[in-house]
Amino acid sequence: MKLFAITFLFFYTFLGKITSIKEEAVVQETDSLTYFYYIANNPKISTQHPKAYAFYNKLKQQNLKQGDTIQAVYNLRQLAIMQNNWGDYYSSEASVVEALKLMDRVKRTDSVIIESKIGLYNQIGRINHALLKYESALSYFKQSLQIATSQDHVDAIKNNMALIHRDQGNYEQAETEFLEVYNSNLSKGDTLRIARALNNLAKVRSKLNNPEALDNLMEALDMRLKLNDVIGSYSSYKNLAIHYRDRNDNERALKYANEALNVAKSINQPSFLEDALSLVIGLNNDENIMAYKHIKDSLATAKQVQENKNALLKYNVEAEQKKVHQVELQKEKAEKEKLLAQSLMLGILLLAALLYVMLRARHKKEKLQQVYNTEARISKKVHDEVANDVYQVMTKVQSKPGLDVLDDLEHIYTKTRDISKDNSLIDHSGNFEELINDLLLSYKNDAVAVVTKGIKTLNWNAVSDIKKTTIYRVLQELMTNMKKHSEASVAVISFSKHKGNIQITYKDNGKGCMLKKQVGLQNTESRMASINSSINFESQINHGFKAIMCI
Repeated sequence: MKLFAITFLFFYTFLGKITSIKEEAVVQETDSLTYFYYIANNPKISTQHPKAYAFYNKLKQQNLKQGDTIQAVYNLRQLAIMQNNWGDYYSSEASVVEALKLMDRVKRTDSVIIESKIGLYNQIGRINHALLKYESALSYFKQSLQIATSQDHVDAIKNNMALIHRDQGNYEQAETEFLEVYNSNLSKGDTLRIARALNNLAKVRSKLNNPEALDNLMEALDMRLKLNDVIGSYSSYKNLAIHYRDRNDNERALKYANEALNVAKSINQPSFLEDALSLVIGLNNDENIMAYKHIKDSLATAKQVQENKNALLKYNVEAEQKKVHQVELQKEKAEKEKLLAQSLMLGILLLAALLYVMLRARHKKEKLQQVYNTEARISKKVHDEVANDVYQVMTKVQSKPGLDVLDDLEHIYTKTRDISKDNSLIDHSGNFEELINDLLLSYKNDAVAVVTKGIKTLNWNAVSDIKKTTIYRVLQELMTNMKKHSEASVAVISFSKHKGNIQITYKDNGKGCMLKKQVGLQNTESRMASINSSINFESQINHGFKAIMCI
């Protein structure tokens, strides 16, 4: 008998290894990513989990070195899933927290980012659920639900939220949510998800003493056995054991608890084995065993509550520190911008001051140049007209003593008076209209008629003294030019307002000229430019002369 048992065990082990090798060979026909994804998400082959863990951890390190944040987040999610399946919730939470930190750096908002965020929020919600942090778990599920883009995501998240409401004892709310998820899966025809939703719904109905609960539990188990859903089968056996335990049917409860233990052994995961053994022990009537289990569960719960604060608290603290750092950076940036603006303003003020000094110096230089030109013109005029005439009179007296030179002296006096008049100061205290009118009419004689128009229509009190002086001198220059060179018989000077400016038009019927600007005309242009005004000339041979001033 013993020999038979040993032989049977040998062949069973051998066949098991052959089966395992075949399964692994089938999976390894695909690429490494598919192979290790299959291992990481199937607790049934947990003996290969260390390889999968090492594979994803290595990939994560490579991603970080290459700057591939999205792929690093994906690999961290796989690590968190494996750690969660092992029952290592603290490490799983740390992996999710690391992934969340990486996601904070990503500025994109495409479907890949949304998918990653949904997965991370959902995973950390499951971890918080396992750590008995129900409200925190619900908040993460709600965040995940807000960005969910597919019905599959919505169903999975609502299922997880219903599980929390169930564990909180809110069975009516949990039933409503599980029923919603169940109907959604029915419409899609996904048998695996239908069985899971039905099993969850049945467990809540069992707590509510709904008569349909047992039928639902058996139906879900049957579906899972047909699908060879090992993890799902474990959950169904466990829920059946709890259903009968709640009704004090320990015999049937122990039967399904042992079935759950057998499945847990096939899965060979510490978390499943511990859960199944705890269920079996809980059905034992030994007072010492029950007391031990109660104390052990209390200690485990206290340990979880104590340990679950670390990673997520660290993440929240770092997130707050990051916000503070960003605020400080913004303040520093604002200070720099303010300093730059002040420096720029100071530079503009200094530049404006420098420009003002330069323009003032230039204006002063131009004024000095004008004074020099005026003095030179007066000097030349005195030399050319007065000095020459005086010299001629002196010559006459020397050559012809006793000659009457009274007429010659009178002529010299007249020229001197005219030169003095041309360059004398202008009295602005009187009526400027009369002053201008007297100036123009002083050039009128028997040979030349001078006509003025519109001089009384202008408000001369609104015109500055410097502009009045300029107008006076320019008109004086034009009239003198007419008297000396044009041979005109009529000169007309018109005054008017044009687009808010004063416009003065001079016109005579003289012999005209080719417009080659002499010293006199250049002087008029310089004078007008000094008060930001203009003068334009028009003339042709035998067609008179015209000048238009705009002040």
